[in-house]
Amino acid sequence: MTVSKPNNTRLMSSSSFPANPAIPIVADASVIINLNATASAAAIIGACHNPFLVTPNVLRELSMGESHGHRCGERLEALIGQGLVELSELTPSDDLVYRSLIEGGFEGTLDDGEASTIAYAVGHDGIALIDENKARRICAARFPSLPLVSTVEMLLDPLVAERLGEPGQSEAIFLALRDGRMQVPRQRLQEVIDRIGVDRAAECPSLPRSFRDTETDRAR
Repeated sequence: MTVSKPNNTRLMSSSSFPANPAIPIVADASVIINLNATASAAAIIGACHNPFLVTPNVLRELSMGESHGHRCGERLEALIGQGLVELSELTPSDDLVYRSLIEGGFEGTLDDGEASTIAYAVGHDGIALIDENKARRICAARFPSLPLVSTVEMLLDPLVAERLGEPGQSEAIFLALRDGRMQVPRQRLQEVIDRIGVDRAAECPSLPRSFRDTETDRAR
């Protein structure tokens, strides 16, 4: 995937990761949930040579889920402790963008983690790792020069395939879909099905039913 940045730095032609190793990659909570679901989060993040960041807002959002038995906050803290993920506070200038994304009517606002992720990426010439359709739509409309990457684009990346091997990459995609309920942009759906196979696609509730139907189901 090739994306232009405001300073004319370009991403690697076949990769979702920046060619410039100084560009930060800022992940939203849904991305961390999906990466944790793969059981290979450390290796996947390690395939990227750029700073991989989350905001404290994202950590708090995930930690709140632990009262319901989820462990994503704990697992994120482990990744931070290993030095694979950096916890980065919003600056005062970031806060202006952040406030603009959480204040107002429902249609034009986002949750705390999404807003802080976008605000930090905008303020530090980064890349926003976001899956939610509403957040991507608002971000594209308000910050059209900000590169957006989804979890599935990250998992399909050649650098991840090199790190995990093709079977490991396919397994990571499958687990993110089945256990993390990863969202997939429509233009990537067929590629995902080709990677994991129709039988395993049938086990993934976040995929559209038309892509989960096996050949037997279609014949009925």
